[in-house]
Amino acid sequence: MVTKSKMERLLSERQFLVSAELTPPRHYDLEKLLKHARNMAGCVDVVQINDHLLSQARCANMAVGHFVKQEGLEPVLQFSLRHKNKIALQGDLLGMAALGLSNIIVLGGYPCAIGSDPDAKEVSDVDSYAAIELTRRLTREGKLFNGDVVSPAPYFHVGTIDFPCAEQAIAGAMDRLAAKIDAGASFIQVQAVFELASMRRWMAAVVERGLHERAHFIAAIFPFAGVDRLSFLQKVPGLVVPDHLIERVRLSGDAEGESYRITLELIRGLRDIPGLSGIHMRSIGAEDWVPRLVDEAGLRRSA
Repeated sequence: MVTKSKMERLLSERQFLVSAELTPPRHYDLEKLLKHARNMAGCVDVVQINDHLLSQARCANMAVGHFVKQEGLEPVLQFSLRHKNKIALQGDLLGMAALGLSNIIVLGGYPCAIGSDPDAKEVSDVDSYAAIELTRRLTREGKLFNGDVVSPAPYFHVGTIDFPCAEQAIAGAMDRLAAKIDAGASFIQVQAVFELASMRRWMAAVVERGLHERAHFIAAIFPFAGVDRLSFLQKVPGLVVPDHLIERVRLSGDAEGESYRITLELIRGLRDIPGLSGIHMRSIGAEDWVPRLVDEAGLRRSA
């Protein structure tokens, strides 16, 4: 009998999921990371562990997930296909199963050229659609990618990433999103937004197509502290940081306080958008904010 993960159970019960993020270090000392995990344990449902963030060589997130689980938190592991061919992807899935980890997010990943080793080669030989489908088949049928059977079959709760887009591109975006769900994505994490209008428009299209009834949608925000951080995030591919937000922080006279207030406004606004099943805080460099944000946004739920 398959035992659902806590994440899958909460989503299936229509409870609003609260997630935060941990970034593996560029060394092997995990004490600081695990301290953040312990601080988050009482206020979030799951913690996502990114995979070589911004194409930088970091401690393997599967190892980090193992230690985070020992701290009482349920991990969700990113799987960046940028550096995984079919052999590596299957090996990581089997390694996850051996460690009792089941939540994964499949994504392409940023190109190696922007990271710590720009001369590194990208080795992915399977796209996100195929990776989702093959991982779901491994769960349903116990079949590796070449058809070899693994018994008992490992169990994975599979999600992926998508991006809010301009209004004129929404129709095509919904078609691609439906294809990811057809491939077997059970949940969709939406890339972090810095204003609500684009998310409201995008989620209205999701609801109109009925896609929220076929998969669970999790919004994301990116806590930040100050103009320098916002200016950096503005340069990250896939993120849209409006200039007026930077100007608001610059003119506030209290950059950190205003940054926190904006983050809280975003969380509260996202909480009320129809079709969303949870929120993910990309708490990279703002891990200490998570308990306070959860409390002040009214996201805390008794265990």
